Amino acid sequence: MRKLIQQYAKDLTAGRLASGYEHSYRIYQLARKIGEGMDYDDEVLHAACFLHDVEMSSGHPASSAEKARAILGETGFAPGKIDAVYQAILGHMPDEGGGLAQGLTVEGKLLHDANLLESVGAVGLVRLSIGSFFWHHLKTMGQVIELLKRWRSYAEDFYFAKSRRLVSKRIEFLDSAIRRLEEELEL
Repeated sequence: MRKLIQQYAKDLTAGRLASGYEHSYRIYQLARKIGEGMDYDDEVLHAACFLHDVEMSSGHPASSAEKARAILGETGFAPGKIDAVYQAILGHMPDEGGGLAQGLTVEGKLLHDANLLESVGAVGLVRLSIGSFFWHHLKTMGQVIELLKRWRSYAEDFYFAKSRRLVSKRIEFLDSAIRRLEEELEL
C-alpha cells in the first residue's frame, strides 16, 4: 500500500519542482527524524507526508486533504485512519497570522514541523523563490524578500523541541540570505 500511495504522489505532483515527490519524500524523512522515540502511527504519517501537496490550488491543505481521502479509499488504507491523515494534511501549513493550530494529532504536528523545516534554510530559499512566482504570483524581488521573512517568522513556532533544535542552522542561512538579498537590491 505504501508504494501505491507514493505512486499516486509521484503521478499527481509530476513536474513540480518545489512541491513534488522529492519534497514529500524529504518531509517524510524529516518527520520521522523529529519523531524518533515518539509514539506515532507511521502509516498515517507516511500517507499524510506523501499526499499533503497533491493539490496546489489556493487553499491547498483542504483540497489536498480531500484528494487524499479519495486516494486512500481506493488503496485499501484502513478506513479508521483516513480521517487522521485528512486532519494531519489540513494542519500542515502555518496559520497566516502565525501561531500553532490546536487539536492536531502527533502525526499532524510532525507533518507541520517537517514542512516548516523544509521551508527555511537553503532548500526553503529555493522552494519559496519558485513558489513566489507559481503559488503567490509575486512581481518584485521586494515581495519575494517579504515572503521569505514571513516564512522565517513562522520558524519561531514548532510543536516539538527537536524541531527547534534542527532549525537553527537553517535559520542562520535564511537570515544571511535575506540580508544579502537586501544588500544586493540596494545597488
